[in-house]
Amino acid sequence: QAVSVQVCAACACVKRHPGPAHSLSFGQVSHPLITMTAEDETKETASGVVEMKVTTKKPPQFYVRSAKSFFTGFEKEGGEKKEPVNELNISGLGEAINAAVAAATAAEAEGLAKITKVETTYPGMTANGAERGCPRILIKMEKK
Repeated sequence: QAVSVQVCAACACVKRHPGPAHSLSFGQVSHPLITMTAEDETKETASGVVEMKVTTKKPPQFYVRSAKSFFTGFEKEGGEKKEPVNELNISGLGEAINAAVAAATAAEAEGLAKITKVETTYPGMTANGAERGCPRILIKMEKK
């Protein structure tokens, strides 16, 4: 099921805007908002690789715990057990990059997985007819 969220076209912060503009430390800056539709933050692809999309909606520690639980396995609320995954791709856009890096490095520091690839891109995002670049990180991890 698709979810619609408001994303700032300039800095990619999500749901942090009280209106069409927000304040930065150097003054008032107007950032255009675009509406994006996205699937759930975490999904499993056909090849068995789990994709975890990190946002600024939740604190970084939430994603750190999530990454660790993907590699250790966990029990869902209905008593259903989820087996550990072998591969996890963690991606973050804009301000969510720090949370993505924190989640990946925490899992690696505990010896649960190893980072196999770090890919950075600057994809263009179109808002109100103008295209702007936005930083993005993709961290590929494999279970040890």
